[in-house]
Amino acid sequence: DGLYPDPHDRFTVQRPPARWQPVSVEGAALAFRSPELAAAIALRVDCGSPEAGPLPAVARHLFFGLSQAEIETREPLVLSGASGMRTRLRARLDDRPVEVDGITVRLQGCLYDFMYVAPPDRFERGRADFDAFVASWTPRTAP
Repeated sequence: DGLYPDPHDRFTVQRPPARWQPVSVEGAALAFRSPELAAAIALRVDCGSPEAGPLPAVARHLFFGLSQAEIETREPLVLSGASGMRTRLRARLDDRPVEVDGITVRLQGCLYDFMYVAPPDRFERGRADFDAFVASWTPRTAP
C-alpha cells in the first residue's frame, strides 16, 4: 500500500509516487531518486546519539558537503506535534547548482531529517511529492 513502517516502530511514512525509485544512501532510513527530475528525497533518523542544541544550529548538518550555500528561508514548523525547522537554500553539489529543502524535527529523543535536492529548473516539479512525503510522517507515541 506504499506505507513504510519503521522497523523500530518509531514512525510510518508514505512512499513517494512511482517516479521516485528507492535507492540506498549511507545513513538514510529511506532514500528515493527520480531520474526524470535528477532529484532525491531522503529521510535520516538518529535515535542513538542525536545532535543536541537549538534546531536552527542542528539543522545545519543537513548541508555539509554543499558549497556556496545561500539560505533563502529558515522557519520553525510543527510536524505531527513535533517542533521542527525548515530551511530552503541554493547551493552547489559536485559543482552543479541545486536547490535544497531540509526539515529537521526532534521527537522522543530522536532527530528526523527530511531532505529534498533538485536542480533549480526542476525543483518545483518534485516539491509537492516531497511535501506529501513529509506530511505523511506519523510518529508512534511513546508508551
